[in-house]
Amino acid sequence: MSEFSESYHLFSNDQKDGIELLKRSFVRGFVYPEKNNWVTIIPSGRKFHVIRRFIKNNKGVLIHLINAEDHGWSLSIYDGIKRTFHFECSWEEDIEINQDEYHRERLVELINSNPHKVKPITPLDITQIFYVSDFEELIEKNPVTQVANLLRLEHFEWISYDYVQKDYKEDPQEIKNKGILIVNNWIPF
Repeated sequence: MSEFSESYHLFSNDQKDGIELLKRSFVRGFVYPEKNNWVTIIPSGRKFHVIRRFIKNNKGVLIHLINAEDHGWSLSIYDGIKRTFHFECSWEEDIEINQDEYHRERLVELINSNPHKVKPITPLDITQIFYVSDFEELIEKNPVTQVANLLRLEHFEWISYDYVQKDYKEDPQEIKNKGILIVNNWIPF
């Protein structure tokens, strides 16, 4: 089975900020506890598409990460409502890269601003991760994991609204034990 993950990550040290973003947007979802200055938010909505009203209500720094393991991946950074970084890599027969909004300096700045960063990075570090020449190099580099680790994202693998909702239906107590809060009908419980 292939991984299909989609998550949003709010640069914040308070889970309540993620709850408030969902509530302001009138979107249901799950909010993970803060880890490494990131609050992971899993909103309901159309798969692999930006939730416009979610972005319209964003007041902070928000990452949208998509990983469709056998098809491609993308990373976007939103400063408030403005997308300030976007990189997309897809593959079917050939590797195709969309770098129209590839402002690597913005990604470098964000990584280096995190007090929990692994190490300071440079624009060259990002270029070496993002650019691949063939499928073998893509698999070997695993850029999604490398970038997520540099950003210090904790929750990015095998995560989507459908996955978390399924886990919740199977064992609601396990979700609560992990500190994941549900915003449903715009009231967390």
